[in-house]
Amino acid sequence: MVTFSTGRRAAAAVLSMLALAGVVTGCAATAPVSVRPTAVPAGTGCPQSVTGSPSSTASTTVFWPAAGRAGVPWRSVGRGWILADLARSASASGPGTLYLISAGGQRYRLGPAPANAFLEDWSGDGTHALLVRQLLEPTRALVIVLDMPTGRASSFTVYLPTSNVTASFSRPAGTAILLLAQATEGFLPLQRFSLTGARELCYPQADGVDAGGYQENANGTAIVFGTLDGMEVVSSAGQLVRTLATQYAPGVCQMLNWWNNQSVLADCSTQLLAFPLSGGPPERLTTSRDTGDFVGAWHLPSGTYAEAAACGSSWLERLNPDGTATTLTVPGGGGRVQPLGAYGDQLPLQVAGGCNRDPYSFLEWYNPATGVARPVLGGPAGVGYVTDSILFPAS
Repeated sequence: MVTFSTGRRAAAAVLSMLALAGVVTGCAATAPVSVRPTAVPAGTGCPQSVTGSPSSTASTTVFWPAAGRAGVPWRSVGRGWILADLARSASASGPGTLYLISAGGQRYRLGPAPANAFLEDWSGDGTHALLVRQLLEPTRALVIVLDMPTGRASSFTVYLPTSNVTASFSRPAGTAILLLAQATEGFLPLQRFSLTGARELCYPQADGVDAGGYQENANGTAIVFGTLDGMEVVSSAGQLVRTLATQYAPGVCQMLNWWNNQSVLADCSTQLLAFPLSGGPPERLTTSRDTGDFVGAWHLPSGTYAEAAACGSSWLERLNPDGTATTLTVPGGGGRVQPLGAYGDQLPLQVAGGCNRDPYSFLEWYNPATGVARPVLGGPAGVGYVTDSILFPAS
């Protein structure tokens, strides 16, 4: 089973729709990264509404201690590693601290994260982090590419008619940036930028992207869009390949995450289905459900496990062979239990308290076959509040 960190973006969209409490706290404002205005090309296929906007590029040093960076075994960073942003507490002001955590639980403190920025993605080569900072007015966002081994960051500004922006590195190696922005009605076309902010391409979607967003495959040859009328498989050059889930009514299916290299998961009327990219019939993973919507699912040697959400909470379930589901009790679990993906026989979880409880958020490795959890950052693993976390993107 292959999992991809981009599934986290879809999970965030679903949780937002369900009005879950956020576990990310803001940071106090600090001096912004200086930028130098420059013109950028419109990009192939971009409509007039997203062309002609000025952009900016800049380079700055994040001032990380050399000793911290030097202690990371960069050549070993890969599958099973986690990148996380840790604040002192849920209400702490000032920038958080970025950590790398090995599959064995070893923590490496890198240094302060760019202030007021949200961790969005991690490059496939393991060396770059992608962050987005919403600027003071809702029409601008700063896209930051952080070179973790050197502690240097480059950034560019995008001008968009929205404050809801998500971004990801292109697959497999992170040589470009994909950016999706929500407009007043629906979403703008997905845009691809170079790492320096030059707009390269806008991906057309005939039916309009919905909150399911998009999923790029591991080798970067195709993107699947969640639209109002199903799902669309598009080539990396922006050409429509085929549509999926067209047998369902508009708005019924919510795309979630990759199930394997050749199929994507979707929640269709609270049922979990895997749709092959070939256009073949979907595999039904569940047959009945009483409450909650699925946010994602992952396969381990011990079985299939899913995150479900309703009424401001999310929890972990084991899917049974007969299509039913059993809710699991996760050690330390509170109002929100969010898998980051899967690795070996374990699930890395970000566990957080709900709206009406003392705020906490920490990371732990959980083996659902044994019920054993191993905290690795924040909470039981030491002080601090985990605001964002990403499992290394598998390929």
